[in-house]
Amino acid sequence: MSRSERLLTLVEAAISRLDDGDIEGAEQKLAQAARIDPQHPDVLSLSASIAAINGDLERALELVAKAVERAPEDVGVLINAADLALLADPEIAIGYARRAAAAVDEEDQLIAAVLILAEAHIALEQPAAAREALTELSSSVIDEAATILDVAHAHLAAEDPTTAELWLRRLASADDDAAADAWHGIGQCREAKGDKDGMIAAWLETRRRDAALPPPALVISDDELEAVVTAALEELPEEVHRHLANVPILVDDMPAEHLVQDGWDPRLLGLFEGTPLPEQSTVGGGPSVTTIHLYKRNLERYVGDDKDALAEEIRITVLHETAHYFGLDDEALAKLGLD
Repeated sequence: MSRSERLLTLVEAAISRLDDGDIEGAEQKLAQAARIDPQHPDVLSLSASIAAINGDLERALELVAKAVERAPEDVGVLINAADLALLADPEIAIGYARRAAAAVDEEDQLIAAVLILAEAHIALEQPAAAREALTELSSSVIDEAATILDVAHAHLAAEDPTTAELWLRRLASADDDAAADAWHGIGQCREAKGDKDGMIAAWLETRRRDAALPPPALVISDDELEAVVTAALEELPEEVHRHLANVPILVDDMPAEHLVQDGWDPRLLGLFEGTPLPEQSTVGGGPSVTTIHLYKRNLERYVGDDKDALAEEIRITVLHETAHYFGLDDEALAKLGLD
């Protein structure tokens, strides 16, 4: 095997490990590749991705710019550069994405470039430009469910819910999690169009399909959930604890059907139900019935298989719903350091 072949083999192995979430393994393979040619565009591009994952975005952008400089027509390098630039400067991302789209010779590369281009325009609050970019995919042969969902949500973010729903309907008749995702997206499209009845119908179908799916990849026990909730509540001041004494925290898999019929999203992570404390009358009348709901199955599905992320999402949800009880919005919650 030649040195160049060995380098590409090592880069591919590093990418495979990165896709599996094995950052340390990816770094080891990348280090071996870098010993062969530290300035190879693929080595620089992958180094940029790992730098971004490790939180060093400035370094990532420097590395990916060097990769583009060394391989200005390499579509893979350009797409990665555009993707990373999205995190810092959508204008730069647009430049990279346009160059990639002009140089593509494979359908999946075109799709990736166009989606990044649309996302960058959306980040810049240019929905019309995003819609124009997405027209490049109107005649594309796309049959992968994940890609269809990505294209549909790009149209929705670009303020084109009608086209988004047309894409989503391609998945709606199947019997899998992609179909459940499609129905949820259809509900979002109808909500954007002001069609409340249609939204509720779609979200009831989402709930039905979600309930029929197999358990998530990660399932937290009741004891683990209680421990996370207790730890979150301990962050709150003593005065808050006093007011929360009569507010039960209830755990369900997902919102009850009657809540969805009232227009609540079936994939809510949590919900405060009742009268916020500032609005409760202190004179006469019976006590106000208030509850905080946590939706365990929704939380588990939301984070995939990352247990630390699940614990953090439970914490955030508890604090947010507690804030709603006290009549606070998310901005006030952040000011109190409880976000």
